[in-house]
Amino acid sequence: MGAAEIIPGVSGGTIALILGIYKRLIIAISSIDQNLLRKLLKFEYRNVWNIIDGNFLLFLGLGMISSVYILSNLILFLMLSLPIFFKSFLSSLLFSSLFIKPLKQEFRKELIIGLLVSGSLCSVILFSPSATFDNVTGFYIFISGFIAISALVVPGISGSFILVLLGSYPFLIEAVSNLDVVRISYFLVGALLGLFTIVRVIRKYYEENETQLLSIFFGLVLFSIPLIWKANSISQVSPVLSEDFISIILGLLTGTLIMFSFNKLKNN
Repeated sequence: MGAAEIIPGVSGGTIALILGIYKRLIIAISSIDQNLLRKLLKFEYRNVWNIIDGNFLLFLGLGMISSVYILSNLILFLMLSLPIFFKSFLSSLLFSSLFIKPLKQEFRKELIIGLLVSGSLCSVILFSPSATFDNVTGFYIFISGFIAISALVVPGISGSFILVLLGSYPFLIEAVSNLDVVRISYFLVGALLGLFTIVRVIRKYYEENETQLLSIFFGLVLFSIPLIWKANSISQVSPVLSEDFISIILGLLTGTLIMFSFNKLKNN
């Protein structure tokens, strides 16, 4: 999930769905509330740890943090040196995930509604101008974290892609690579605040209408593929079929292979 969150176009929530831990993640995070704080003040640490599924969140968090730090330099290299391969790889990864449970959908009324909702949202992002900034303030990084964290619980919407649109992605990648504590802190505070607000809305809707929500997720994954190829989303380089054919094919094959491996891992 950490690798997914750092790659523009891929959602950590999508990976959580594919690996079968999405519902457990939502329940664990949404259990952090005022009642839990009261238990902490009463020193009921063991009870609190069990309520939030502490072992699960601890190891998941450690894995994500390690992945983000290790892969930040690799992502920068791919974005700058192999942009067409990178975009093709991301597109293949997303498209392949549509044929793997629980994202796989049957044709029905809920799917039509889901496609309309997700298509409208992705169209707004697709036709919105990409922001670029020579510098960003701490407050803007805070707002970026608040908005982008929604990708953790909304499969199909990439948090890092939202950061690209907001213009703060390169600053945060650089901050992670250089361990810039100040920038990272602004982002984390915004992300935590956003996480503990939006996650409750997602969980309530998930419990009341799981089928409809998964249909929306299906549409979000499908329609986020064109977002990857939007100008300035990842790089300003546009594909030229005669020159970039090999890069495109290699990207498609690599993404498909990785998604196939994820599916085999889940089934085993």
